[in-house]
Amino acid sequence: MSDATSVNLSRFAWVGLFALMLVACHQSRVIPSHSLSPQQVAAVAERIDQRYPKQVDSERRALLQHVVTAIDNMVFVEGGTFEMGDFGWVGEYDPANMCEWPCGVAKDELWFLVPKADSRPLHAVRLDSFYMAKYHTTIAEDDRFRRFTGLPYYRMELTDEERRDNLTKPYRMRVPEMFAPDFPARSKLWQESKDYCLWLGELSDLPVDLPTEAQYEYAARSGGRYVVYSTDTGSVIRGKNVHGGKSIYPVGFFPPNPLGLYEMGDNAVSWVNDWYAADYYQNSPVDNPQGPETGTEKVLRGSDSVSTPQLAMTMWRHSDKPDLGEYYAQNSYRCSIQQSGPLK
Repeated sequence: MSDATSVNLSRFAWVGLFALMLVACHQSRVIPSHSLSPQQVAAVAERIDQRYPKQVDSERRALLQHVVTAIDNMVFVEGGTFEMGDFGWVGEYDPANMCEWPCGVAKDELWFLVPKADSRPLHAVRLDSFYMAKYHTTIAEDDRFRRFTGLPYYRMELTDEERRDNLTKPYRMRVPEMFAPDFPARSKLWQESKDYCLWLGELSDLPVDLPTEAQYEYAARSGGRYVVYSTDTGSVIRGKNVHGGKSIYPVGFFPPNPLGLYEMGDNAVSWVNDWYAADYYQNSPVDNPQGPETGTEKVLRGSDSVSTPQLAMTMWRHSDKPDLGEYYAQNSYRCSIQQSGPLK
């Protein structure tokens, strides 16, 4: 064998060894998932490497785990038809011991539950299947999104009022216990919440977005059942399945509803995709309603940990400007996957 042949063979050997090393490296970064195939996880890792090459490997691996966990924490919600809106209840009822609708009363004799008329009329909605995050997005997840995308952490700058009071540390540094990693992410801007979901979708190559208002209500009502409260029992008992004496709780603190979704009506209100219109239910389409095309306010669903849990009703609509003006602990969001079929 000539020297040139030996050199060429050596080059091929090194190329083959290098290729094997690359494969082994990617395989070592493949994180187990019950929702995604190993090939999908490897593809997520590759997208992260391509998008964030300057991040250290430990940070990229943490992001890979973040994406896989977020997708694994999505609950499949089988689509169907339900009556959306204020379906009414008996005049006298005990929130801690709810009866089964319509509670032995003719439907046309039930009382409205929500004083505001924007939750009426009751109307038929048909939804395709989708996936809903079982938890609110956490502060840790939201912080990583900000770190990778260059957004500032919230409550880390001194306000004018704090400077006037001669404070030297911003609020988040003074009371770090209010920003625990497993608390619901704080959301001031609707667009930031949507951007987080879209970012998760870009990395996972899945259609992740904020849920629609109809999807949120359908999931909170465990597939459109006639339940007033999105708890494990359909009733509310302070400290057991809804908030008690604290202003905020870690995600997943209370038992989930029958679909396996946590705090859909408690701990923090959640942005959804829809613009708000008080009269939207009067002309809502039946199939997969998306809300009005335009508006000045966005819809929020669920309730928070400072309001009375008796008002945390599954059909109650909230609305506010897309900029709330502050990152309050009780304003958050959760994502959904707008796909009716399997994820892998």
